[in-house]
Amino acid sequence: MSNEDHHVRAVYECGSGHRHELCVTVGRGVPPELRCDPTVGVGYGPSGGGGCIVPHDLDERVERALRDDMVEARRQGFVLVRP
Repeated sequence: MSNEDHHVRAVYECGSGHRHELCVTVGRGVPPELRCDPTVGVGYGPSGGGGCIVPHDLDERVERALRDDMVEARRQGFVLVRP
């Protein structure tokens, strides 16, 4: 399995309601519909700004969300993380 299989598309919705698209590396492979675009590096997507602070444990939160509700993540096409 390639390293890109471990890059998951995530959306962090901060307390002010802003949504930030991110590409997060996780410790396991993810289904194709949740993977980041291979041409995009790990980190922030085009939605930055808004004064939001991404939590230091974002990777762990994404992994937890995948464990807790993979079906919902696959339905949305990304992993949603909230504070």
